[in-house]
Amino acid sequence: MILAGAAELIREHRARPVQIARRVGLPVAALSDPDLLVSGTAVLHFFEAAAEACRLRTWGLSMAQGARLATVIGPLWVLLRNARTVGQLCGELADNFDLYTNVAMVGVERVNQGALVSWTTTTAQHESELQMAEFALSVIVSEVRGHMPRGWMPAAALFRHARPAGSLALHKAVFGSDLRFNQDRNALLLDEATLDTPIKSRSAAGRALVSRVIRLEEGHREKHVARDVEAVVRSLMPYTSCTIGEISRALDLASRTLQLRLQQEGTSFTQIHDAVRADLASKYLRYSDLNAAQIAEILGYATPTSFSRSFRRWNGQSLREQRRQASEP
Repeated sequence: MILAGAAELIREHRARPVQIARRVGLPVAALSDPDLLVSGTAVLHFFEAAAEACRLRTWGLSMAQGARLATVIGPLWVLLRNARTVGQLCGELADNFDLYTNVAMVGVERVNQGALVSWTTTTAQHESELQMAEFALSVIVSEVRGHMPRGWMPAAALFRHARPAGSLALHKAVFGSDLRFNQDRNALLLDEATLDTPIKSRSAAGRALVSRVIRLEEGHREKHVARDVEAVVRSLMPYTSCTIGEISRALDLASRTLQLRLQQEGTSFTQIHDAVRADLASKYLRYSDLNAAQIAEILGYATPTSFSRSFRRWNGQSLREQRRQASEP
């Protein structure tokens, strides 16, 4: 039901929902039928196209008003609701998000102040993630808020994209006053007190049952190591060189075992590492105000020159040419 209310919101802004849906390859019936299975990529494109057609920079946040995690992710929500604490809820969401979609991922990284709960599209997605990122983080905030005292806000909200022009009133109403743009990820910073807060209406038996059922219904499918590697690389890249040794330790696998598992899945650590770099480089260049030197540092390049060479290899054009094209109307 991620599209619930989309058609109405579009019409409120005097745009045509059917026309937008057709343009991005989204079945028109999906606007009124919550049970219709749709492409995650099409939904991602729809959010961006709708924001543009409505001239509504806060489209994603507006769509999230009143939305609940239960209606967005369906039966997976039952597993989350039976977590013991908010921290476990976030961990379960990250561990099982692949059951919901293969076009995005959720991660949890412990930091000194608590934990960063992040959301990002996968390397297969090359369009803007701005609207969906703000929608996703808003829905997660809403779920956590349901277990917290009145007036609770996350410690901070981080966004990969640039600060929007105009008022930040809706952002502050949803995420609080600590808003950070041009960051290395889209994430919520949750403090230790929030993470340790017990989940309301917890049922350990229900959680155990749903956990088994939800995986059994997937037909005992094997966990894809490549996806885990991508998630860890995305998380660590701004802070370390992301060697295969570091990633192996993070996944509790021997380096040789990790290499063999990736080979069985038709890829390699080098390919994944390079793909993540290329994907993040493109997104930072197009949707943030960071310069080439800053992007190079985040992606782990020793010099901007080496980053420029890689960028030309990925895209067949220079950084300057790509940024100029992105700025053209």
